[in-house]
Amino acid sequence: MNPFGLPDHQLAAFAAPPLEYLPAGFNAEDAAQAEIDDVGSLAALASPDVAAARIGRLGVDVSTWDMTERLLDATDERTVVSGLRYRNLDPTFPFVAVKTTVRVTDAEAVDALAARVTDAYCGVGVRGFTFWEQPGLDIVSAERWATLVAGRMDVAARADERELTGTLTTSWPEAATEVFAGYQHEHQSWRSDTPELASSVSESCQKGLQEAADQGLLMSLRDNQGFAGLAAATIAPLFGRRAVCMLDMFLAERLRGKGLAPAIQSTFLARQRSGADIVWGHIHAGNLPSLHTAQKLGRVPVQQEYFVSLSAP
Repeated sequence: MNPFGLPDHQLAAFAAPPLEYLPAGFNAEDAAQAEIDDVGSLAALASPDVAAARIGRLGVDVSTWDMTERLLDATDERTVVSGLRYRNLDPTFPFVAVKTTVRVTDAEAVDALAARVTDAYCGVGVRGFTFWEQPGLDIVSAERWATLVAGRMDVAARADERELTGTLTTSWPEAATEVFAGYQHEHQSWRSDTPELASSVSESCQKGLQEAADQGLLMSLRDNQGFAGLAAATIAPLFGRRAVCMLDMFLAERLRGKGLAPAIQSTFLARQRSGADIVWGHIHAGNLPSLHTAQKLGRVPVQQEYFVSLSAP
């Protein structure tokens, strides 16, 4: 038996949907194992102790069972895993993340999941549910949330070879404390000025930036006014292939609108030494500047997170 007590053939079925749209250059066997491993990581959230700890961290009024990762269906025809989430840790926006062994490409498949989620989480007041699928699906009830964009490291690293001249300098801090205060101040200012994205684009925590620094994947930008921005990433496989995942690419307000983002990200990727040949990341569908930067560096959409509303905001 395997995670959630599933037999091997039901567990292996989770690999079927993404394998149908797996980008060229990825190994199908590695990708399938990555999907199975992902189910295993979700099963770890089924522990009562883990559920209780998550409730405590979020400060939300739900039961341990509500927070427990669970099977909604477990048959040879369809197996569905679901779990309660909060958008950017906002306790007022609960939703359910769904992972399924069948494609969700039309209204009928969405309605079937909606019925199961509504029944299973009827007392929680969830806003809706999410699922990951092929990019570009035209489903009226599904809103596009995060887009997974990926591309070759060598292409991204040389996509914009402009020298970062003038007073702008780069460094690779070993301690996140060197940049966090300046970053936090500028990011909070950005959130105030950009309310339409503030609920969807989260601020990196100091722990996450430190983990990036520990891997040699934190680059700081400074000018004559002090902190000017940063780029941060982590080593994280994509479909089972070694890769660098972009965690954050942030510029202070005085540097925005100057077309610097592609050159800064190219510089960051050219100088990192992870040994990975793929770069990827999640970008909110409404964050057009970040999407345009990624596309200029040769990254393309390979997977999409869709959100289906179940209640009025």
